[in-house]
Amino acid sequence: MFTNKILKYKFVILIFLFALFLRVYKLGTVPPSLNWDEAANGYNAYSIARWGKDEWGKRFPLVFTSFRDDKHPVAIYATVPFVGIFGLNNFTARFPAAFYSSLAVVLMFFLAKKIFKSDLAGYFSSFFLAVSPYHIHYSRGLWEVDFTLFFFLLGLTAFFYGLGKHKLLYLAFLSFGLSLYSYHSAKIVVPPIVLLLVVLYFSKLKEKGIHLILSFSIFLIFIIGLIIEPRLLGVARIEQNKIAPELLESTWVYKKTGNSTLASFEVALKRYPDYFSYEYLFVRGDQSPRTSVKSFGEFYKVDIIFLAMGLLGLIFFRSRVWFIIFAWLLLAPFPGAISASAPSSNRAMFMMGSMHLISAYGASFIIDRLKNRTTKVFLILLVIALLIPEFVSFVRYYFVQYPKKEAIEWQYGMKEIVEYVDKHPEYKRVYVDNIRQQPYIFFLFYTEQNVNKFLETVKYDEGQDRSFNTVASYGRYQFSDWDWVNSHPTRDYLYIIEPSKYSGLSFKYEFEVVKLVKYPDGGDAFYLVTGD
Repeated sequence: MFTNKILKYKFVILIFLFALFLRVYKLGTVPPSLNWDEAANGYNAYSIARWGKDEWGKRFPLVFTSFRDDKHPVAIYATVPFVGIFGLNNFTARFPAAFYSSLAVVLMFFLAKKIFKSDLAGYFSSFFLAVSPYHIHYSRGLWEVDFTLFFFLLGLTAFFYGLGKHKLLYLAFLSFGLSLYSYHSAKIVVPPIVLLLVVLYFSKLKEKGIHLILSFSIFLIFIIGLIIEPRLLGVARIEQNKIAPELLESTWVYKKTGNSTLASFEVALKRYPDYFSYEYLFVRGDQSPRTSVKSFGEFYKVDIIFLAMGLLGLIFFRSRVWFIIFAWLLLAPFPGAISASAPSSNRAMFMMGSMHLISAYGASFIIDRLKNRTTKVFLILLVIALLIPEFVSFVRYYFVQYPKKEAIEWQYGMKEIVEYVDKHPEYKRVYVDNIRQQPYIFFLFYTEQNVNKFLETVKYDEGQDRSFNTVASYGRYQFSDWDWVNSHPTRDYLYIIEPSKYSGLSFKYEFEVVKLVKYPDGGDAFYLVTGD
């Protein structure tokens, strides 16, 4: 029986293994280092696993204060068993996201197979997501978006299968709730989709009776949780990423009403079309070097063909499913459109999945209707062949050039710094440049710091830049409030500074450079200096 199941889904298993390989190959070094959010999520997961409390001493919190940005719980708790068992390093911190993202590839098969009533559409959906530049990039870091998309896809899949088996409805609404608690964008996209699902399929759902009420109540509990704990709504992040006041004040609405909230909607409406532009989707993508590689679109150019075919297929495929997919797609850009920077691929992450489903339906629409097996196989191979050149080009750039080109944007050098300092306890005081923002978290992460000892000595930064430098000092480490220009050479003190600051040291020639951390491209990253 089990063997038959394996054989039945052998292609899905192969796609999953291929997706997993793309997501774990060189996972510890591509992207070139952990960014501060990855380090924070990883360390807080480790702290929960070892001591049952986060870095602020809160026991099993629902919201993680972290950098005073109120991080969501799902990504951290999902990472707990991995780092709890295998310890903290770049690979173990990133692996949970890579694994869940690979499982999302499998979910795409079952979702598309069910809603389109086509195995081929399922295979294409799964394969398209597996090789997607958008999805590959995000699935190789400990991003909250990985878990949001996974639980959303799990919710949709369980819902459509749950229309026949009521027990799956419990899983569906639980998954939708977990998606809400994974990332801010879900709070804008998921509730309308859930409501639309209930309305469109109410005639079938009402047959479930008490099971519908109980399962939907699970989702309502998550909604109530947002009301009880407003920090889950992302007030801190909204404050950090709100649209610049000068931009709001320049809008027509603000000049007429003086209302910033209404002005933000005008800005959002102007930005919204950018998410459907050819330039963003297929040429350059998001221009933030951490959330995109910048040299490729979020989707391959060949996807245009499949998307066009999928949209044309709507004429023949009249179903409530398309209301769901289009609502999903049209809602996806809104979280990014109302934020400080746009287009933002991470905030518009729900474009993943929706566009892949449309493309998969377009690729399978004609093939499914052919009778000749040879012609079918030829066209399937043709679809794959059309993707290969762009896929190979992206993978080559991503694994070879991207880690060198954008290393500074990934806070490169912090791991090397901590490893050196950890091996030299003779330094009584270590002064660390805060140019990388939140440098303390890398020391907690790479030393697997006991959170209780950390809390005994930590002093928080209460200055104006505290949202970018949460901890001023702990133990022997000082991260802010030190005069780097007039730092005096002392054998017991170690100073860690970037090249421009090293050049500006008043006593530069009295210092000894004990270590020079270099970027992957050979450029200088950090000088570690002490007294002669």
